[in-house]
This record gives sequence, structure tokens and C-alpha cells, in this order.
Amino acid sequence: MSAKYLAGLVTICGLAVAGLDYYQQAQASENGLNMKDYLASVSARAGFTDTLAEAESQVSQPQEPAAQKPSGEGGKLVCVTVGTSKRCSSSG
Repeated sequence: MSAKYLAGLVTICGLAVAGLDYYQQAQASENGLNMKDYLASVSARAGFTDTLAEAESQVSQPQEPAAQKPSGEGGKLVCVTVGTSKRCSSSG
């Protein structure tokens, strides 16, 4: 394999990884993500910024609501985690 082909392969793989990372960061943010915000999050995750709080303010993770306890009806709260989501239901 020549150096040109190897450089092309590395470039294409790098662009694919960057595209997937951008997609995941855009899905995690509540208000969408522009290129400036994405570059700020990348530099924060790589350790190039002074404070991590600055990057977290740029890309905010959605907060999961706290599980509610069932009313005094004697029921039990049953929670099941499926992937990244949590499903809770009252039983009893």
C-alpha cells in the first residue's frame, strides 16, 4: 500500500469518527449544536480548555427526572433500565 492510499484511508476514517462524534454530541445537547460549540466541546474533552464547566455549559446533557415514590396505596416502585433510559412503574 502506498503512502497516498494510506493517507487517504486515515483521512476518511478520521472524518467518519468526527462525523459520528458530532452526531452524538448534537443528540445529547438540548438546543442543537453548531460547529463553534462542537469545537469547544472537543477541546474541553481533549483537555485543551482551562475549565470543564465552560464546555459543559456549551453542550448540556439532558437531565433524567427523578423517580417518584408511589402514593400511600401500598404499591412498589419498580424501575428497569433499558440502554440509556429508565422506565419506572408502580405495582402492588
